[in-house]
Amino acid sequence: MGVRRWKSLPSNQPRRKQRPVASTVAPPAFRRLLLPLDGSMLAETALPVTARLADACGATIVLLHVLEKNAPTRVHGERHLATLSEAEDYLTQLAAELAQPGRNVERHVHEVPAGNVAESIAFHADEHGIDLIILCTHGAGGIRDVLWGSIAQQVLQRANRPVLLVRAEPGHPRSGFAPRTIIVPLDGTAVAEAALPPATALTRCLNSELRLVLVVPTLDTLSPKQTPTATFLPSGTRLLLEVQREQGTAYLERLASETRALGVPTVADVRRGDTVSELATETDEYPDSLVVIATHGRAGLQAIWNPSVAAGLLKRTASPILLVPVVE
Repeated sequence: MGVRRWKSLPSNQPRRKQRPVASTVAPPAFRRLLLPLDGSMLAETALPVTARLADACGATIVLLHVLEKNAPTRVHGERHLATLSEAEDYLTQLAAELAQPGRNVERHVHEVPAGNVAESIAFHADEHGIDLIILCTHGAGGIRDVLWGSIAQQVLQRANRPVLLVRAEPGHPRSGFAPRTIIVPLDGTAVAEAALPPATALTRCLNSELRLVLVVPTLDTLSPKQTPTATFLPSGTRLLLEVQREQGTAYLERLASETRALGVPTVADVRRGDTVSELATETDEYPDSLVVIATHGRAGLQAIWNPSVAAGLLKRTASPILLVPVVE
């Protein structure tokens, strides 16, 4: 299926009529949240995020530990959960700490040692009717070291449901989660707009502000394929980029007016420059933010604009990022 791009439309040609946002933003029900844990304090960084989302959405938390084949004896300097009894005791303790009036917490230990962690997580997501998977990103390899380029990508592909990545840094525990801004990067395509329904739903649940962002390149930040044309036709390229900015502004304002009509506070922001850099700057300007971004399910973390955008943004922001799979 082809993808429509606003930047390919002549400035005097109206954009093809689409379904209004009101019909596509049927708020998804985030009723069951899956949190895989490995027993490390770093992985537990995702607990405050999970608890806040569960309370805001009225969701049930499902704690998961997968026993692994050939697992190391220690993880991040801590003792590794190597046996079924250790894992069950660990999850039971966490469930008791999370338990509050009105908050439901379940726990499950995958007893058979697994060789493919991502496949096991996806399997349990189906088995437990999970709506959202929450992964802590830190390091590389195994359930203890979920990295955006490996397990998170595989989970997104296999589970075909939203995955929330919470970045953990040693010595910098996340004490809470109260995003005041939900940032949605867009590029004018229907694929990118797949992020709008979950973003709108979370904006309502978390009582936040929705911020729609589109980045238009400058002469200095054009792709390598566009650079030769810009070099020989700088004035024409500059004019074309200005047209793109104007079209992008009109595009975002249209979407913003539709979400505002739904009672969702929305701001439209067109930025100029390199996509990853500008999105990272956006999250820096709104540190209490959550980024919601659509990706092709078949391409994992490869963003719709460029294979390096989502992965690049993950490396440059501490904000949690919700990846919404889009299968065409």
